[in-house]
Amino acid sequence: MTTATKRRRRPERPKMTEAEAKTFTRLSVAIYAQIIEQLACDCEPYADTFTFNRWIAQGMAVRKGEHGIKFHTFVPVEGKTNDDPEAEPYLLPRTLVVFCRHQVEAKP
Repeated sequence: MTTATKRRRRPERPKMTEAEAKTFTRLSVAIYAQIIEQLACDCEPYADTFTFNRWIAQGMAVRKGEHGIKFHTFVPVEGKTNDDPEAEPYLLPRTLVVFCRHQVEAKP
């Protein structure tokens, strides 16, 4: 006998505006160093390198076949609201990918 499992859908993130895509609330020296170490050009992290979704919000598209720069970071996550409403936020390890300005082009 098989049992159907109910899939949880991720809540949809609100669309990012162009101004939001160019600003950062958390800047990290460690992330800056990881990106600089892997960059082959003279692009500046937090100014010329953004994630795929940030480039899309700025009206740009990553060229087909381009490979991004991977780096490791910790992402803040809100505490679980179903089990304990007073749970504190915590950090999860993530690998993120950024693309520099030489890897994108304006959307048609």
